[in-house]
Amino acid sequence: MRIVATCLPISLLLLAMIASVADAQTLYRWVDKNGKVTYSDQPPPKDIKKVEQPRLRESTIDTSGLNYASQKAAQNFPVTLYTAADCKEDCAIARSYLRKRGIPFTEKVLASAEDAAAFKKRFAVDGLYLPSMTVGNLQQQGFEVGTWNGLLDSAGYPRSAIPNAAPSTPAAPATPAEPAPAPAAAAQ
Repeated sequence: MRIVATCLPISLLLLAMIASVADAQTLYRWVDKNGKVTYSDQPPPKDIKKVEQPRLRESTIDTSGLNYASQKAAQNFPVTLYTAADCKEDCAIARSYLRKRGIPFTEKVLASAEDAAAFKKRFAVDGLYLPSMTVGNLQQQGFEVGTWNGLLDSAGYPRSAIPNAAPSTPAAPATPAEPAPAPAAAAQ
C-alpha cells in the first residue's frame, strides 16, 4: 500500500488515517526526486537515501457515550460523591440526581476512621456532613440542587442529559378522596 501526498495538510490527514488502520505497523516517510512526499507501510525504493520512520503517539478515545462537553468537564473537573452507609435517603437522592443529570462520578463511601479523617482534612471541617461532593477543586457539603447545579454548570457539565435536572423526590401521599356515592338501585 502506497499513499502519495503533494501537500502537507493532505499528508497529515493520510498519516492519521494510516495510523488508525495500521495500529502497530511500521510506517515509512520519504521524499522522491520529484519532491513528492510518500507515506507507506512498505519500505521505499532502493534509490531513496533519506527515509524517516515517524513515531505515532497512542491515543485513547472515550467511547462511553458521553458527549464532548461532558468528557472535557469530566477530564478537567472530576466529580466525587462522598457518602456513608448510614446516609440512606439523602445520599440516594444525591446519587440519583448525578445519574439523571448524566454526570460521571466516583463515589467514596466513608467506611472507616481513616476515611472520615481524610474527608475532614479534604473539606477542612471537624464533622461529617453527607452527602458531599467535589467538582475538581471545588467542594460542597450537603445536597442542595441549586448549589450543585451551579458547581456542575461552572465546570462545564451540560444540562442536556435530562430535560429537568432536579432529582426525583417522593410524591406527597395523596389525601384519600371521598368515596363515590353508591349507585342507586335501579327502579323496577
